[in-house]
Amino acid sequence: DWLSGRLGDDTIWFEEVADRNGRAALITLSMDLEPWLNGERVDSLRTQAIPEWRRFNPVLSSTPNPVDPDRPFESLLKYIQSRLSQFDPNDPVLQSLQEGYRHEPDWPTFFQRIVEDRAEAPSWHGLNDDQRAAWLVHQLFCKLPSPGRVYRFWREAQAFFEDLLKEFRQIAKRSENPWRVRRLLVRPQRPQPGGNWRDGVLYDGRWRGAQFSLVYIEGLGGFLTSSNLARLIRAEERADALRGQQITLEEEDTSGRPQPLLVEQAQEVPRPYSHLRVYHPLILLELSPLRFRVVVPLEAASECVDLAIARWKESFARVGDRLPLRAGIVAFDRTVPFQAVVEAVRHLEERLARPEEERWTVVQNDRCLEAVALAFRCPDGQTRVRVVPVRMPDGREDVFYPYVKAEDRTLRNPLDFRHPDGTVYRHAADLRPGDGVVVIPARAGFLYMETAGTRFEEGSLLYAEDWEAMREIWRLAVRVAPSQTALQRLRSALTRLEQGWHNFRPQAPADLWRDTLRALIAEHLETAGAALEALTEAALRGLLQRALEWHITALRLSA
Repeated sequence: DWLSGRLGDDTIWFEEVADRNGRAALITLSMDLEPWLNGERVDSLRTQAIPEWRRFNPVLSSTPNPVDPDRPFESLLKYIQSRLSQFDPNDPVLQSLQEGYRHEPDWPTFFQRIVEDRAEAPSWHGLNDDQRAAWLVHQLFCKLPSPGRVYRFWREAQAFFEDLLKEFRQIAKRSENPWRVRRLLVRPQRPQPGGNWRDGVLYDGRWRGAQFSLVYIEGLGGFLTSSNLARLIRAEERADALRGQQITLEEEDTSGRPQPLLVEQAQEVPRPYSHLRVYHPLILLELSPLRFRVVVPLEAASECVDLAIARWKESFARVGDRLPLRAGIVAFDRTVPFQAVVEAVRHLEERLARPEEERWTVVQNDRCLEAVALAFRCPDGQTRVRVVPVRMPDGREDVFYPYVKAEDRTLRNPLDFRHPDGTVYRHAADLRPGDGVVVIPARAGFLYMETAGTRFEEGSLLYAEDWEAMREIWRLAVRVAPSQTALQRLRSALTRLEQGWHNFRPQAPADLWRDTLRALIAEHLETAGAALEALTEAALRGLLQRALEWHITALRLSA
């Protein structure tokens, strides 16, 4: 029961998670959900759009709808302002917008029900008529943070991370060596001198030059392997490769006397513990709508983050500017104390959470039937593209979700609406080149820890789009590089070049720096044409350098 309770489909031992180089990674993911739970960002969503309501209600109580279809927000705002001097329960516009309006005795009571039920809401008596009308127009059309809607946000975030966990398990277990996800029962020779083993205790040793860990299970009469066996047993070998081997073991985290283990037999785990034969090399540390932390083999970490970003873009594209994904990887050698890893992760999470907002400028808006592709100029001078769906699955125009916070406060389009605090929200399809928008960017960060002291280092922090670009540039470099050695030499050469140019570069012409990088890349990778230009542009942005650092230094990948 003890064994079954602690070991499920996943593992609890870092030795089983560690990849072929003895390295693992702690991935942390979050989506800045708190402002959605407290209702702050729900103000950007519509239950219906004013022009849509006006279009489908041209006549109200046998009279033409007085709201101007060309300037619906401003027209409705002025209409309500003009009615605040006297409460008329039979007003056709207010009756159409709120069924309960006709049953209220006066404006303060109606305002209390519509506006003052929200957290930190203003009171009727603390506002003038212009402000009262602004709050009424806003509340009558925005989605409200009701308990059901807030719970839906909670469940969608939870489901998003739960689905990722399933995918991460599949990514983590991929290997050409079937021993990657298998355990063995190792029985010691009996009687064995000095074999005083304690039930449930983890023992460490070495075999074939690699770390080898086992846990003694008295009920099984032997040891259960708790290491990545693919580091020890070749794919074509059988379990009996361990038979007759002598391994010196000592208790983990103790300075006790080492004990010799002479292996009499190595076999598959028998019943009733046969469910322990195969495992997923993954340790789940935390899974909630607010944060997802998991330990995976380092060689699988990049693909996991790739998937997380792709799924986030697919699932939350309509609100991606207000629901940013924050993805972090802290890679570490198995010898690094885990507490140091946790400290590094917390520091990285803090950095990913800031800055809160950025101003992006639209440079292009391409509309197709289902979505708009928006190209933005970002504060770092780079252009990044986001695709926002603007139709519902049933084919209707989506006038409910894809709104962005506009930098200006001018109502320009029929779908524009203004929050009572003055913020203007604009439909993604209505954005034009030159428009400034407020975006909370999605980010990805990574840090490789060779020692515990590395936890104080900053690591690399990128826009999520730049993480994807970095991964693409690595794949390009691998395709064109003549060898792994060429990539390693290029990395060293780029480091030396940047150190040598550190003081001179600010005064050097931009073309000179570009030409120098191009010549260096061409020399080491023996490439030309479009590939060389792409690599040069990536080097100018620092993405090529980061790609080489991450994939060669941390992941120890080869070309």
